[in-house]
Amino acid sequence: MLSKKHRSTSLWLALFIIVVALWLPQSGWAQETGQATGKENPAGQDASKKADNSNTEPASPVGMAWADSYIRQIGSSGLLAGNREGIGWGSLYIPSAAISGVVDRFEGTSALPGATYEAAVLQTNVVYDHRLGRNSRFALQYAPSMAIANGQVVGNFSNQNANLDLLIYTRPRWNVRFSDSFRYSYTQQSFGYSFFDVNPATAGIVTNNFLDGPSRWLSNTTYLSIAHALSRRTSIAVSPNFDYSESGIGANLTHAVSYGGSVNWNYRTSERQTVGLQYTGQLIHEILPGTPIPPATKAFDTIYHTVAGTAARQLSATWFARGSAGLTTSSIFQTAQSLRKWYFYGTFGLVKQLGRSSLGMNYSRGDTLSSGLISNEYADRIDGTYHNQMKKRLNWMVGGGYLRQVQSGGFSGWYASSDVQFLLAPRAGLFAFFNYSRKNQAANTNNLFGGNRDLFSFGLRWQPGRVAH
Repeated sequence: MLSKKHRSTSLWLALFIIVVALWLPQSGWAQETGQATGKENPAGQDASKKADNSNTEPASPVGMAWADSYIRQIGSSGLLAGNREGIGWGSLYIPSAAISGVVDRFEGTSALPGATYEAAVLQTNVVYDHRLGRNSRFALQYAPSMAIANGQVVGNFSNQNANLDLLIYTRPRWNVRFSDSFRYSYTQQSFGYSFFDVNPATAGIVTNNFLDGPSRWLSNTTYLSIAHALSRRTSIAVSPNFDYSESGIGANLTHAVSYGGSVNWNYRTSERQTVGLQYTGQLIHEILPGTPIPPATKAFDTIYHTVAGTAARQLSATWFARGSAGLTTSSIFQTAQSLRKWYFYGTFGLVKQLGRSSLGMNYSRGDTLSSGLISNEYADRIDGTYHNQMKKRLNWMVGGGYLRQVQSGGFSGWYASSDVQFLLAPRAGLFAFFNYSRKNQAANTNNLFGGNRDLFSFGLRWQPGRVAH
């Protein structure tokens, strides 16, 4: 159970959000009626100076928007189009569906024997994307999957994923958005999404879970972003967030909550570069296996504070990089003891377009509560990928990644993956695909497997939105 201090912090945070939500419309209306349009838009340029800035074209992803107002496709770095794809009825549509055969071969340890598993998996996406007036947008994405083996539905691959995005308030100087991501797996199994996905057109990067375990997994991540453009070049964003994760079965259930937030200040030095400062505060409340709720006698709290400098730059028309560097301090509270640690903090992302090919890499340090591992310790993760459109209809991808907990002797795991897709019918948007992934996990801890796993999948995917017209 959370302490009175933690409950008080949550109440103050909720009160702050309510006050801001009530005040924003009045403040935005006053600015719109009291300022010229040319002075409101921080991303705009004077038309008379366009010739002077010709060397900055094409516009870089840094200049796409001063606030994060884009909605991404579930599990992907691609943007939700905002118009109907596939088949549907008005704002409700189905943009993709797939049927695949899966062969899962697990090489266990002496304590956990190996096994081979075969199934047919059905997957689809359902989207409801609707404009709420001129300045708001509601998008709900649902991606279920179902496995069938020996004529019966099998729970191991019957997973549920959903994203809710709401652009609450958008004006030239204000942007307020809410996002909630839910994931449930009957048996923890990372299947269906690319573990690392890159969009070279927008320099977008998304990392998905690749860890596997024998127990069910549930996670929910929620955040609210309130961003304000202080001037044409300067903006600030405040983003409170909340995470809940649980894994295990019955008395062996492990779960944790995390709440906190971040403050980001950014300054655009040019069309191709942005620098800034970032502060992040986070409290992780972890409840160990076998602990009833309430009371949580085997629970402890970890508080993180991070201060870092940030930078994003388009190095050329096809090179884009972003990163941050700073310090993190953590305080672990268990019973009457407190332990403080200091860490280097850093992130780095790089995207490169190579003609009909692209490559990307990403490094991050942070918590693992929404990525398959319940722990109060931070972890380093690095991913890389290379995409090659060999022919007009043939795509090939190869990639890999590694995750390691920061503390000595902590959990670690890696993956290597390759994917081939061939466009069978352009008019129908029908693709044939084959994917192979090799994984390794170091120890059977935190409801995770230890050993090697080979995962083969092959089948047909219907996705007309991917076909270039």
